[in-house]
Amino acid sequence: MQKNSMDMEETSNQARQYSKLKTQLIVYQLLLTAAFLITMLFSGASLFLKALVIGLSRNFYLQLGFYLVIFSGIYYLLFIGLDFYGSFLLEHKFKLSNQTILGWLKQSIKKGLLSLLMLLAAAEAFYFLLRNFQNNWWLPATALWLMLTITLAKITPILIIPLFYKCRPLVNRELKENLIRLSKNHGVRIKEVFEVQLSKDTKKANAAVVGFGKGRRILLGDTLLENYSDQEIEAIFAHELGHLCLLHTWKIFAFGTVISLASFYLTFLLLKTSLTFFGFNQIYDIAAFALLALILMLLGLLFMPIQNSFLRHLEKNADMFALDHIQNKQSFIAAIKKLANQNLSDPSPGKFAEFLLYTHPPISKRLHYAGEKSEKCPEQRHTAKDFN
Repeated sequence: MQKNSMDMEETSNQARQYSKLKTQLIVYQLLLTAAFLITMLFSGASLFLKALVIGLSRNFYLQLGFYLVIFSGIYYLLFIGLDFYGSFLLEHKFKLSNQTILGWLKQSIKKGLLSLLMLLAAAEAFYFLLRNFQNNWWLPATALWLMLTITLAKITPILIIPLFYKCRPLVNRELKENLIRLSKNHGVRIKEVFEVQLSKDTKKANAAVVGFGKGRRILLGDTLLENYSDQEIEAIFAHELGHLCLLHTWKIFAFGTVISLASFYLTFLLLKTSLTFFGFNQIYDIAAFALLALILMLLGLLFMPIQNSFLRHLEKNADMFALDHIQNKQSFIAAIKKLANQNLSDPSPGKFAEFLLYTHPPISKRLHYAGEKSEKCPEQRHTAKDFN
């Protein structure tokens, strides 16, 4: 008993240390990104880069494409060291990774190229709006954001996830039938359950319900399937099902649309007052991309606590849905504890860190209200105490 207590304390200490280092990395990344964008503006590097790409083509959108490729390449090379530390060295230090250096490099290049393709598509469309709707571009830009977000959500399970992880239909027939039956009982149609080979890269466990309509599918990490009972997996899935039944995806889209509208309108105002200061003549000046990125980043930070507070509220609702719709609430509590230990989640982060960065309620809070819910069920009262 004493050994188990010591092991739990050691895991909690590791989780706190891991979380602290991850938070520091986020801060460094933000500060260095801001420094990079400010340097591009004040040093004249952005104007120089614009002059360079103008010589490559007479077409505005090709010039923009060349600018973004070079700009993104510089950013990628400047930050690859920090990314390597955060996603490889740190993960290995805390024994959370199975990835090889070559595997990490392949993943990094894939992510970089995919990010570049998405940036090119979004920026080309965005600059089209800047050129053709100079006085009210922020309205169609919000519609563009919503369209791109929905499109990304639809293609992620079909195209993007298979780029990084092998997926195969779930072999455990009984578990598969139970999950699909649970979905049907709540009016959610899911055709297939897939096992995702996460263990190639990580020891962390994860599960999700992704996609829309016919493309909707259940994804279960092999790291989850290997370490959790069927009841625990069903409890985790019930949480994901809660998001669907409570229409959280559409609520997130609606909330995100409001935030995007506010962000784009504020960007519109800030660009109007700052363009001439940096030597730009037009709102769609290619060299002003660094200024546009800086403003959007700062506004993103401003709205981030509000967005995260909203997401934590939805996550709690999904937890409560799961607890209301599973018979064995002990399995939910056990699964949350296992996930926290396996993924090294800080059980009780500081209130400021939670307010700014956390999209989910801390583990301690999730266990607290899950325990309270279990205590209200007489048949499980004794098991709930065992987990508190």
